[in-house]
Amino acid sequence: MAVAADGIPGPGVVVLGAGISGAAAAELLLRLGRDPLVADARVEAEIAAAPRLRRLGARLAAGGHPPSLLDGVSLVVASPGFPPDSAILVRAQEAGIPVWSELELGYRALGEPAARIAAVTGTKGKSSVTTLLAEALRRAGQDAVACGNLGRPLSAVAPGFGPEAVAVIEVSSFQLATIARFRARVAVLLAVAEDHLDWHPDREHYHRSKARIFENQTAGDIAVFDGADPVARSLAETAAGTTGAALLPFGGGAGTADTEVVIERGRAVLRAGGRPEVLARLDVLPFAPLHQQRNLTAAATAARLFGAPRQAVEAAARGFRGLPHAIEDLGGAGGVRFVNDSRATTLVATAAALGALGTPATPAGGIELILGGILKGGSFAELDADLPRRNVRTVHAIGAATSRIVLDIRSVPVRTADSLDQAVRRAFRAAKARGGGIVLLSPGCSSFDLFANYRDRGRRFRTLASGLGARPPAPQPAFGHRGVAP
Repeated sequence: MAVAADGIPGPGVVVLGAGISGAAAAELLLRLGRDPLVADARVEAEIAAAPRLRRLGARLAAGGHPPSLLDGVSLVVASPGFPPDSAILVRAQEAGIPVWSELELGYRALGEPAARIAAVTGTKGKSSVTTLLAEALRRAGQDAVACGNLGRPLSAVAPGFGPEAVAVIEVSSFQLATIARFRARVAVLLAVAEDHLDWHPDREHYHRSKARIFENQTAGDIAVFDGADPVARSLAETAAGTTGAALLPFGGGAGTADTEVVIERGRAVLRAGGRPEVLARLDVLPFAPLHQQRNLTAAATAARLFGAPRQAVEAAARGFRGLPHAIEDLGGAGGVRFVNDSRATTLVATAAALGALGTPATPAGGIELILGGILKGGSFAELDADLPRRNVRTVHAIGAATSRIVLDIRSVPVRTADSLDQAVRRAFRAAKARGGGIVLLSPGCSSFDLFANYRDRGRRFRTLASGLGARPPAPQPAFGHRGVAP
């Protein structure tokens, strides 16, 4: 499919940032006959995309973002690293130059096909829901592509987007803050918690940015939202009051809406006009803590709106083990399951992992929690009172925050370790001695004291788990799960 140039200003466009999204935006602009200038704070030798961009004909400005970049420019495309109060963005707005996210650019290039777009946002679970939804649509025979904040920018998808394709887009608050006409027929808002306040000026701005996923919907569109989360509910209901989009809550209490998706007896059930329809069994997930059940419920809800049958949703779920480093199930050994949540670099994220895993379904042996690194804010005491209730048996402290963990955690035993390797081996032995349990890496801290980044830390944890015998279970058959009737 040829990309569309209608409504995209030019010829002069400044692209701020030469990372994944910025490079994709620049390449798309070149296809559209625009003249992009890609500006990055790094020196050109550090910009991986620089040789390709120059070869394709883009201009590069390395080393900063002076106001002169805006001379003769008709559009600014900002990468997620630029918060709204960035000097260059403020100057652009003062000059009346439109500022778009790469998401908006990709949407315009597609010719604004809102009817073939599903968009997913929220504080946690976006990537999982996007992945599950796209796979369910593919299993249903549709040409679905997962993209956006998940890894492959929408601008990179646009040139090959077929006439029958469906784009399932993970969208962040950073991207939504600078949309203009972006619209999705099915817009999904997961639970909204406090996050990214180093980028957003305040909590209200963060919430407003999330709510923009509904902003351009019309009466023929559907606003799907977490019915158990008061913030998501309020944002969706307020938006729908002005757009006319239909509201479809999921995961809340039964009877709170005329049309809703509820979790009943381990199933996601659509209730419309009082008539039930099972959208998916939730126990088809190979690893089914509460948060993944809710993610599957959200994905099943959106998949149903695109016509995907239950069998396709369940087939997608059977092969889903979670995304790398985000409450990722690494399998088990000797009755002990290893869970990699290295992406949890804040205490809020660790609390969410414990809330997902520390439930009545937690193995009897409980949780061995590996905590620590460089604390980004708050106090470990924020977790302390909740640890026994979440069936945490021991905290294994690592890294720069070790002494603070020892001082702040009083409700369960704390063991200090010289390395992640030592912590993992100790946690495994302790859980195995009790007959089983979970070894959970959810550090609540950044990784830069011991590792290059959270991915490096997660990969090391995966290697250690594998060395201790952890093996993921074999995938289940695509259909006919256990032969059990709905």
